Order: sequence, then structure tokens, then C-alpha cells
Amino acid sequence: MSTDSSHIFDRIQESYLASWCRFNPETALDAGVEDYAGELTPCDDASQGIQLVLNEKCLAALDEIDASALDPDRLLNFRVLHGWALLEHHMMMEHDWRYRDPTGFLPIDALHQLTIRPLESFSQALLSRLQKIPARVRDAKTYLNLKPEIIPPVWLQMATQECEAGVQFCHELSDHPRAQKALMQHEAIDTALQEAGKAMEDLLHTLSRLEPRAQGDFACGREHFERLLHHRHFLPVSAQRLKKFGEKLFEQTRIELEKAEAENGLTLDKIRRHHPTSAQLLESYQQEMQAARDFLKQHDLVTLPGRQHLNVVDTPGFLRHQIPFAAYLDPSIADLSQSAFYYVTPVSLDAELREHNFAAIAQTSVHEAWPGHHLQFVTANQSDQGSSLLRRLFPCATLYEGWALYCEQMMLEQGFDRYPGQNIVMLRDRLWRALRIIIDVNIHTGEWSLEQAAAEMVDKLGFSQAQARAECNWYSQAPTVPMSYAVGWALINALREIVKPAEAKELKAFHDKLLHCGSVALPLVIEHQFGADIWQQCCQHVFGED
Repeated sequence: MSTDSSHIFDRIQESYLASWCRFNPETALDAGVEDYAGELTPCDDASQGIQLVLNEKCLAALDEIDASALDPDRLLNFRVLHGWALLEHHMMMEHDWRYRDPTGFLPIDALHQLTIRPLESFSQALLSRLQKIPARVRDAKTYLNLKPEIIPPVWLQMATQECEAGVQFCHELSDHPRAQKALMQHEAIDTALQEAGKAMEDLLHTLSRLEPRAQGDFACGREHFERLLHHRHFLPVSAQRLKKFGEKLFEQTRIELEKAEAENGLTLDKIRRHHPTSAQLLESYQQEMQAARDFLKQHDLVTLPGRQHLNVVDTPGFLRHQIPFAAYLDPSIADLSQSAFYYVTPVSLDAELREHNFAAIAQTSVHEAWPGHHLQFVTANQSDQGSSLLRRLFPCATLYEGWALYCEQMMLEQGFDRYPGQNIVMLRDRLWRALRIIIDVNIHTGEWSLEQAAAEMVDKLGFSQAQARAECNWYSQAPTVPMSYAVGWALINALREIVKPAEAKELKAFHDKLLHCGSVALPLVIEHQFGADIWQQCCQHVFGED
């Protein structure tokens, strides 16, 4: 291994990340970097220009390094960094978000983030971010009015929903305990909060006026979709080959689901009749989360992380239009208690409670909590390799979503079968993730409209029209993320079949080895931890020969 190459790469990485955090303060704070906690993500031309140069210089410097001379850990980081800089450069050159994505201007996440992260300078950061919101809204109005015809209507609709919720959030923020304490320390916060609320109301009016003119296309296109496959997920497949896998998995899973329903004498309709009341909802999720953790501890299936805490709470109001059921928010590495949030969206109608049936709550708690997202992200934060800044800043869904979906199956295999029909719920959810692959490819390569995609979800999964549209809306903004769940699941299963961990002790070692590298792209983890030959076998097992 070349010492010179290693030192040069370390300097490039350190320099790039230090600058990148400056221009992405919200992502940086989530990753534990508090230096820019009072800033909002800049959107001026000068900042965009500096970021373009940053990525160009990073790519040029990386091209001068002999990557083969790097040790395995640095080589993995090299590939992640090169892929990220390449993709960001293309996005800034070809898809400048400022003219077409109104959701990018909304500051509500940036405010909410301050209330849940362990930030010593909370009062100052809150005041600073609040004071920047009026200027942020002026920028939004300037850029969005320049080319309103390229704004995708679905993104404008999503921004309007979030802005409406954001106005309410600003009005209620003063009731938050941390905000109340800050108000006593800085009188200026009250004025800043009022001005921020007025600015958000002004932005809401602007968004409504843009509606008649917004007619842009959200699809990223086949070229960029495949660029994401190759340089973010490190999957050596085309969009067409990926879709063929999705279609094959969907059909296989459909047959398995029908067989399971016949053998168990159960249908999804029958399973959904057994659910808690709305008043019991949080308690039910808390109980199932704890039951999953106890099962893991008893059966020793994976190393449990050290200090941690998972708060099961109602989904914040401004996020409920995005989270119809439940979701997970991972802890920052700066949080010594490793305190995360398991959001559950309150419901009252019986039709809505049916989706929170006991079998589904057990499966969701495996996915979101133990041993799914919570265990995986806390393990990454407490790992020498997984906790590095690069790997915290640039996680990849093939790993963290693939792992969570795999856990749903693995826990049932190991006996975590608490309610009739859990296997049916598991197969139906896998069917959903298989359809996501097909939709992901088709909507971003121009094969389907969002209306066609939603109709497929209604027809194939029995979703309501509203649920299907909400799903497809976020797919439109996150190309290649929807496909990551089932692809990651399939790769982990292929890996397990190849290395064949036999007994419980070997299965635990397999899981620990898989989680050691953090949340980076699963193909890189498999190659790093199990070898290039094993990775090639996994790829062929899942996608077949070229």
C-alpha cells in the first residue's frame, strides 16, 4: 500500500467534507457537525459556483490518485467520495433545483431539526435560522418565478402541503420547551418567529399563484437514473435489467402470498380486523418494539449496540402528510445517549386503524426498530469505520433499507411470530417493494405517468387512491431510492445463501460483519467484507447474467 497515496487521499477527503458541510448545514448537523447550525442551505449563485468548483477540483484530485494503492477502507471511501462528487456535479449542471423544486426552499425541517438534536448553541442557532427565513422566501420567489413552466406540478403540490403545515409549525414553535427557554434568553426570537411565520404565509401565496403555470416533468431520465445506479448504489446493471428483476420478484412474491393465504386460511382483510384503538396505538408500537428487542437479546442474532434510546412518539404535525403510518429518525453521532425517534402517525377512523393491525405493527417494529433501522444506525454510529464523517454524510438506501426489509423475513424465520398472519403481512410488504422497483424505473424513464403508477398500486396492492398518490409523490423526488428496499433485501439473501451461515452463532457473525462498515452502498460493503468474487456471485444470483 502506498503511504503517499493514502496521505493525499486523506487530505482530499478532509478538505472536501469540511467545505461540503459549509454548503449543506442541515445534512451536516444530522451527521453531528454543529459548526453551521445557525445557517440554512445557501441557494445564491455564488454558493452554487463555489460548489461546482469544489466538485470539479475533488474529481480532478481523485483522478490523480492510484486507487489500487489504497488500503481496503480507504478504497471504499474513495469510491463513495468519487461517486458523490460526480453525481452532485451532474445534478448542479443539469438539474438546478432552484428553478424547479419549491420544496428545496422550505425551512421547516431546518427548524425542527434544532429541536431534536443535542445542540449546545440552540438559542443562537434558532434565532439565526429564523432570521434567515424571510430572505430565503425572497430567494424562492425570485428563482421559482423565472421558469415556472419547468416546475413539476406534483412538486408544487407537495411544497404547498408542507408550507401549509410549516405555517402552523411556526405558530406552535414557541410552545416547545426548548423554544420557551430560548425565548427567555433572547427576546429577539419572538420577533424573528413572527417574521418567519409571515414569510411562510407569503410563500404559500406565491406557490398558489404558480400553480396554473407549473407544467414541468419530474422524471430524471434514463441516463441519470443509471448514473445513480452505478455511482450511488454501485450496481452494475441497466434500468431495463433492474426492471426485469422487479417484475420477476413481483410475480414470485405474488404466488408466495397467494399460497400463504390459502395455507393459513387468512386474508389481509381478516388480519386487518384485529387492531388497537386509537388511544392504544402508541402503547402497542412500544410493546412490539420492546418485544422485538427482547427476542433479539434472547436468541443472540446480532450484537446489540451499547447505550441507546428509542422514543416512540406521535409524528410531528408538519410531517404527517409525508408519513401516513410510521417512520424512523436516526440519532446524530453527537448525541451521547443515541436517542432516536420512532414516529407513529395518529389515526382515528377504523379504515385507517386497520393498517395498524397487530401483525403489521409487529412487522413494522422489526423494520423500523429492532433489528432494523434503529439497531443498524446506532451500530454504525458506534463503529470505528461506520462512524466516519464521510459514511455518515452519504448513506445509501440499498444498505439501510435492504437490511430492514431482510430483517422482516429473518425474524419470522427465527420464530418472532407473535400474531396470526405476520408472514402474510411480510409477503404483502415485499410485493409492495417489488412493485416499487418497476414504478421507480418506469416513472423516471418516461414509461409511466404518476397517475399510471398510482393506478398500478391501487390495482396490484389494494391501496387507496390517496395512499397510492402519496407514495408515488415521494418516488418522484427520490429516483433509485424506491428500488433500494427490495434490491438490498435480495442481495443480502443471495449473500447469505452463498456464505451459508449454519448455526445461530455463525448467523450472528454474518449479521455483525454486514453491519460493520456503516450505512454506505451495500455492494461496496459486500465486496469489502466478503470479497470481490462473492460480490460477483451475489450480483449474478440476483440479476442473472448480462
